Amino acid sequence: MRFVVDLEYGADGVQGQVTCEGSDRPEPFHGWLDLLRVLEGPQTRGNPRDAP
Repeated sequence: MRFVVDLEYGADGVQGQVTCEGSDRPEPFHGWLDLLRVLEGPQTRGNPRDAP
């Protein structure tokens, strides 16, 4: 999976938006930790070891 990350540096840190390949809807973020959250993708419930 590929991402396009548009970063802006400012006095308050980093912010911008991430667009996932094949999507036309960018996801905004504010700060490095929020960027990591966006890149992780949707969380699934349950134990990942239980997935088929």
